[in-house]
Amino acid sequence: MTDAGSRLQQFAATASIELTPRDAGRMDELGSLLPQSSPIYLTALPGADPESLVPAAVAVREAGHTPVPHLAARGLRDLDEVDALIGRLVAEAEVDDVLVVGGGIKQPAGQLESSLPVLESGLLERHGIRRIGVAGHPEGSPDIPADAARETIVRKNELAAGSSAEWRIVTQFALAAEPYIVYERELREAGNRLPIVAGLPGVTSPPRLLKFALACGIGPSIEVLRKQSGGLLKLATTRSWRPDAIAAEIARSTVDDPGSLIAGIHLFPFGGVEESAGWLAEMRTPRAAAPA
Repeated sequence: MTDAGSRLQQFAATASIELTPRDAGRMDELGSLLPQSSPIYLTALPGADPESLVPAAVAVREAGHTPVPHLAARGLRDLDEVDALIGRLVAEAEVDDVLVVGGGIKQPAGQLESSLPVLESGLLERHGIRRIGVAGHPEGSPDIPADAARETIVRKNELAAGSSAEWRIVTQFALAAEPYIVYERELREAGNRLPIVAGLPGVTSPPRLLKFALACGIGPSIEVLRKQSGGLLKLATTRSWRPDAIAAEIARSTVDDPGSLIAGIHLFPFGGVEESAGWLAEMRTPRAAAPA
C-alpha cells in the first residue's frame, strides 16, 4: 500500500516547473537541476510577443527537457495566428504538449475571448499535439464566475472525450492544501474525469509570494493564513517559503481518498527557479518526502 511519503516522492519525480521565456535562455545552468525530459512550462506573459515562445521552446528541447508552452487565447488575434504559432512550435521545437489558458489580459488582442475556441477548433490535434493542459482555479478566478467555471470544466471533459490527445487540469496555486482537496472533490462530484495537476508555489521569498497571491486573487487561503496563530506573521518573518506542508497534505489526501483525481504537482517558482528545482530533488528522495 502506498503511503503519503511515497506518493509525494512519486509526485516530485514527475513534477513540472514553470519558466518565463527569458528564464529558458538559461537552460545551460538550469537544465542540470532537473531530471532529463522534465516538463517545463513556458509562460505567455501578458503583452509579450507570442512568438517569443518558439526560441524558448527550442532552448528547452535542446537542453533535453520537454517544452510545454502556454497558449494564452486572449493574447492571440484569431485561430489563424494560433494555427501558425502551433505550427512553428511543432516544427522547430517538436512540441507535443501545451497548456491552453484564457490569459490574464483584460483586453483581448482579437477575436478570442477564452480558451474554448482554441480547444474546440481541433487545431491542436491536427498539429499532432498529444497532451493538452487546461486551467483550473481551486479558489476561483476573479475573471470567471463560479457557475461559468464549472460549466467550462464540464465542456472541457466533453471535448477531451472526443479528442485523440490526453487532457489534464493544471491548477492555479493556493497557500493551503484544503482548497486543492475541496476543488478536486467538487469537480469529481460535478462529473470531472480529467486528472488534476496541483500547481504549488515553489521556494521563493514571502514578499514575492504574497505579491503574486494578491495579484492572482488568491484570497481565501491568505485568509486561512491570517486566522492561523502567527500565520501571516510567521510567513512574513521567514526567509523563504517552501511548499513542504501543502505538498505533504495533498499527497496524504490522495492516499486517504483513492478516488482522488489529483495526479501530480506543478511548481510556480516566482523567481526561485534554482531553489524550487532543488526542492524537487530533495522531495524525490524517500526520507525527505516522508511527511512528518
